[in-house]
Amino acid sequence: MLATEEKQNDQQEPAAWPFIIPFVAFMAIASRSPNVTGAVDDVAVRDYLYLVITQVVVGTAIIVYCLRKYLREFPFRIDLWAFVVGVGGVIAWVWLSNLGLEAKALTAVGLESWIPERVGFDPFTQITNPERRMVFLVFRFTLLAAIVPIGEELFLRGWFVRYIENPDWYTVKLSAVGLSGIGAVAVYAIATHPGEAIAAVVWFTMVTILMIKTGKFWNCVVAHAVTNLLLGIYVVQNSQWHFW
Repeated sequence: MLATEEKQNDQQEPAAWPFIIPFVAFMAIASRSPNVTGAVDDVAVRDYLYLVITQVVVGTAIIVYCLRKYLREFPFRIDLWAFVVGVGGVIAWVWLSNLGLEAKALTAVGLESWIPERVGFDPFTQITNPERRMVFLVFRFTLLAAIVPIGEELFLRGWFVRYIENPDWYTVKLSAVGLSGIGAVAVYAIATHPGEAIAAVVWFTMVTILMIKTGKFWNCVVAHAVTNLLLGIYVVQNSQWHFW
């Protein structure tokens, strides 16, 4: 009887850490990123490659370990709107980011020094070894289109936005998130993407609305993955490395 009650309580009150730790691990590893500006096949480039590989390996391990918990909280269901928002999201992101509205606004009020530096990493010139470059691209795209979408969505929409609505976050349905949750996501977008703040607010709000309208967590993950994958392809094809 006791075991049954514990199982029921676990279902009713899921621990928050499985939803938080993938994102925290990703950010902790990213914080160790070396300065690769202008570096070509030196120690910094090698360390950056290892860092990306580490992010993928650690992220995958955590997600696989906790996968049953995620599927218990959010059964895997998606629909066409996830792909629509994902494609629309990358169009909005690239267009709004290329307008440079943030820099223009800061310049207009004399705050040029606040403009974030947008430094990119070009694997085609900074990694001269073809095999090593291919390894980097495989792991970078895996990180971009799989690990980041799952990890960030687990944190942001699996836990954070629901916690903002109610400290008893596990009682909040995704479709019940209100204006406070939408606003919190917008603040998060600006804080994490200051160089593309307007694009970030628009994109994150689009995905939040998708979440509210469909009530399906995995729609958010798929939309995020589609946007990131297409953005990665755009980056490589157009050498827009600051979007990396």
